[in-house]
Amino acid sequence: MEEAAEAAAPVESLDVVARMLRESLGAASVSFLMTDFTGGSVVRLGTAGSVDTDEPARRIALRGTPYDDVVRTQRPSVESVSQGGASLVRVVAPVTNRGDAIGLLELFLPGGTRRGDDAGDR
Repeated sequence: MEEAAEAAAPVESLDVVARMLRESLGAASVSFLMTDFTGGSVVRLGTAGSVDTDEPARRIALRGTPYDDVVRTQRPSVESVSQGGASLVRVVAPVTNRGDAIGLLELFLPGGTRRGDDAGDR
């Protein structure tokens, strides 16, 4: 995956990685959300898939969102969601560069379970 991202043009590398993650994990959607310099919002980049995230494609305010919790704690969030009748698992994980939080990775994976089931507790 790293080789494919490095071989892609800089403006396409996030899309290449998102597409490869989608294909290898069977994800319904993969997005990268990069934090702005103020730390008050993220910008969705490199979306592969068509899951409606109810978030605009541009700047997303962090305060009070699950994204804010992941940025602050640097711990992934896993929750079951329903989208168009399908059960999915939404994973939001921190992305770091040399220990500095630079953004988030959001995946919608198949096979969601209800909150409290094994997958929802991880």
